[in-house]
Order: sequence, then C-alpha cells, then structure tokens
Amino acid sequence: MDRNTRLNIIEKLIKDERVCSFKQIFQRVECSSVTLRRDVKVIDGITSFTHGGEFITLSMIPSFNENGIWFYKKVGFTKFKNSLDLIVNVINSRENSITKETLDKILGIDVYKQIHVLLGRHQITRVKIGKKYHYLPASISKNRKKRLGLLNANNIEEYYDAIVSSSDLVALLKAILVEKKIKIDVKNLKRFTKKYSLKIPLNKIEQLLLKYNLTEKKMP
Repeated sequence: MDRNTRLNIIEKLIKDERVCSFKQIFQRVECSSVTLRRDVKVIDGITSFTHGGEFITLSMIPSFNENGIWFYKKVGFTKFKNSLDLIVNVINSRENSITKETLDKILGIDVYKQIHVLLGRHQITRVKIGKKYHYLPASISKNRKKRLGLLNANNIEEYYDAIVSSSDLVALLKAILVEKKIKIDVKNLKRFTKKYSLKIPLNKIEQLLLKYNLTEKKMP
C-alpha cells in the first residue's frame, strides 16, 4: 500500500466514525506505530488527552467548548497541544481560584500527575485554603493585591501555623529586617530561605510576607 492510499483510507475511516482508535486503524492498514502517528499529523488529526491518547479525530470535526475541550462518548480532545497546556489554560481563564477536584470534573480525568509536572515547571501557582489546594490564574498569582485579597477573603490562618515554631517566626522577622526588599517568586524565596537557614515552608513565608506587607523594610 503506497502512502497516499494509506492516508486516504485513514482519513475516510475517521470521517465516517468521527473518532477512531489506533487499534481500529491498524486493522485497515499495515504500518508501524511511528508511521501512523506521522500520518495523523499529515491529515491534521489530533489524539485524545484521555484514554492514554489512544483515540484520533480530525481537527475539523470537534466543536470545542469554552474550556477548549470536546468529548465524544467520554473520549476527550482539546484544541491545545496536550493536557498540560489545557490545564494551564483552564486555570488562567478563571477569575478566581480552582481546585483539583473541579479540574478533574472539567477534564474527565485525574490530573494529579499533570499538576505535579506543572508545579515542578513553575507553570502554575497554588495556595492551601483549609485542607484543599487552590490553583490561581495568572491574573491573581502575579498581582499582589488580588492574591492578598483571596487569602484574606478565605481567612487563611494557615494550615502551616500549627507546625511553625515561634523561633522560626522570629528567625523570619530577623531576616526581613536585614533584607531591604524581598521579591516574591519561587527562585528568590528559595534563595532567601537558604541564605537565612529558615525552616518555614516557602508558601507559608510567601503568605506571611503578603498578608503583613513585609516585602519591603519600612522606616519607623
């Protein structure tokens, strides 16, 4: 079977079925998995972000919702590059924070692994309110006043208060007095905690700095 014939068969099969599995296509054409995935790109196909990416549709078929998602018989497709980009866009499209449980419902999958990848890449920001993490859109995470407003609105006396000793808090205050200005981001907070050997979790330090406006040393 030549390449053009194979491409025509694959494209027609997907158009007829709307969504096909790789297994269905392999029953009609003989080629390697690498070749088939290359063919899918050629015919402008997209793979599902659910079911381990085992399903294919054509980009012309889905009608994506406001989150950039289209479901067909519980198989999910997105207009974004992958589930990681999808999660970032879902979070950033919000006016307020969103929980993992809500993300699970929107995407129809457990996003635990993706969340930890994104946190490791510093592509998303979260705060702990009560016993749940809330993921912040960029409009809040990059705006000190909005972020502080969210924390105060939810009466955050942090979950971490119970495990932060008074000596640790005194050490933090001493460090703040020495520093002229403290920039709020992960890299700088890590430098700050290492420099002064602070044992307080980064997100707790961040919340204290924001809540009590301690990012700059004030003259008495």
